[in-house]
Amino acid sequence: MKNRFSIGEMAKLHNTTIKTLRYYDEIDLLKPIHTDINNGYRYYSTEQFEHLNTIHYLKELGFSLKEIKGHLDHRNIDGFLYLLEEQKRLTEKKMKELERINRRFQN
Repeated sequence: MKNRFSIGEMAKLHNTTIKTLRYYDEIDLLKPIHTDINNGYRYYSTEQFEHLNTIHYLKELGFSLKEIKGHLDHRNIDGFLYLLEEQKRLTEKKMKELERINRRFQN
């Protein structure tokens, strides 16, 4: 199959697990490009690489899967910029809390 990767290959290429990819399929976050009706095997295309990279990136920024799905489903730039600002605010708040805790340890 040209330009198609099994779920195992996709997981290995993107440093994730098969279980995670199955879950993403289950919640409609990342559907395989093709599912074999005879054996249920899932296949992904190179076009989906960026989609999975985006999911990983947003997860690293602290977004929930629900927020990521909402962004990917609607692709609203204003809404996405708002989410980024909100995530930035939450991250800065968490950093201040951790700095305060660190100062307590040092004292």
